[in-house]
Amino acid sequence: MQIIEQINFVKTSINVEIGKIDAKLTKITLEINDLKKNNKHSSELHKSKIAKLELISNTCDRIKSKYKVQDDEMEDLFTTNINDQLKILKNDVLTVVDNTNQFAIHLARSDSERQKLKDRIISHVEKIHKSHNTNPHLPRNSTPLTEEKLSVKESLNPFLRENAISAKDIPKLEEWPTFSSEGEYNHIEFIRAIDMLQDDSHITD
Repeated sequence: MQIIEQINFVKTSINVEIGKIDAKLTKITLEINDLKKNNKHSSELHKSKIAKLELISNTCDRIKSKYKVQDDEMEDLFTTNINDQLKILKNDVLTVVDNTNQFAIHLARSDSERQKLKDRIISHVEKIHKSHNTNPHLPRNSTPLTEEKLSVKESLNPFLRENAISAKDIPKLEEWPTFSSEGEYNHIEFIRAIDMLQDDSHITD
């Protein structure tokens, strides 16, 4: 923006100077014509004055032409500068458009791959549900594995179930008969105590 303002300022100044020169040329031209008209047989003084005025007129023409050339060159420079800036701007715009198009293509490809993955997951889940609903070997409400093992084990061996129930009635270890380590060990008495414990607890052999 500053460059444009400077160019406009210089052009305005040039136009002002050209206007001043045009005014001087007009005045000089009128004086020359007046001298030539009224002094056909003018003296050497008049001829010298006319020559001087013509010289001034020619000088003004050269100055005016010089300003005109500078003005035209400045316009050319300004136009060239604008065109260069427009080319740079155009290249930047094309780069942005190209990057935008590539990004749009990448997004479209990502959306397509995401949709394909989603479709595969849905298809896989549907196959699992279908297989579960059509397979008679898969119970809907399965019994926990530990309970199933226990029930099978107990059904195959009722003796284990009976012993498991009877074991609850066995006295604690502290209540069993003990040997005092004094005198001879009476194993018959110990066997009788075990037999009584077995009878009281209803434990089979």
